[in-house]
Amino acid sequence: MPRQNSQPTPADEAATTGPQLLESRSVAGILVHFIAIPTGVVGAGLVYLLARNEFTKRNARNALDWHLTVLGLTVVSFGLLVSYTEGTGQGVADIAAFSPPVSTGIGLLVPLLLAGWGGALVLTVGLGLIAMGKATFGSAWRYPFSPSLVERYGGFVAVDNTWPLSIGAYVVSLPVVFSAVFLGSDEAAVFVVSTAGLLVVLAVLTPLTIAGMYLHGDRDRPQNAAWQPPVVAYIGVPGVVGLLGYAGSRAFTDSLYPFGDGLYVFLTALWVSAIVYLARWWTTATE
Repeated sequence: MPRQNSQPTPADEAATTGPQLLESRSVAGILVHFIAIPTGVVGAGLVYLLARNEFTKRNARNALDWHLTVLGLTVVSFGLLVSYTEGTGQGVADIAAFSPPVSTGIGLLVPLLLAGWGGALVLTVGLGLIAMGKATFGSAWRYPFSPSLVERYGGFVAVDNTWPLSIGAYVVSLPVVFSAVFLGSDEAAVFVVSTAGLLVVLAVLTPLTIAGMYLHGDRDRPQNAAWQPPVVAYIGVPGVVGLLGYAGSRAFTDSLYPFGDGLYVFLTALWVSAIVYLARWWTTATE
């Protein structure tokens, strides 16, 4: 009689692991690497916070570790560049505060950091695509040169119960930024600061506010909670108002940038929605 082989064949293993692989993967876990290439920490961080699937969370954590590393390099590089410019009398203050040896040392270090920063941007694209390819085949690939920041320090930044603070940051920041943008002087420094503030509102605080309303008001809210907010309305109404603002600007004004007008209307409507959300949450929580 022919000897029976009890060991599984490669075909059997492929047939077994194939369906399991499809079940373990998620579209978000694959695409998070591509999403994070242009959006950086914000995109990877939001996917990480919103993820429930373990595969998605692992991939988002790996992407977030890399982009936090790049963000740190960016802050150090440009922070040192600004310090060098100001300290050598080439900036706004026009006062040379650094001694010649310090100026020379920083002057040699800044180009190296900027070169490293430029290389990190190039690597971000390449490594992101590699990680996306690895995730397609079911692997949560760690980016090289990036420490495990989220795993090591994530426990110290618990956001589950602090989403109202994130929403409140948007409520406080938007009037300040709008005042600087629309009422500020034409000086170069004011323009740079107001533009940077507007970018922070658009790229960071607005996504965090929307995510905060969803997580705090819907996904993580107990079913027996005293207040069950209509999160779709809190998030959706500002979007509709923004579209109406865009349409109205195109139809009834000679604005050169109707999209920008609609965006400002959306941000304002979201600001009102955030105030109402916080007020309802606060009054209900204290009842």
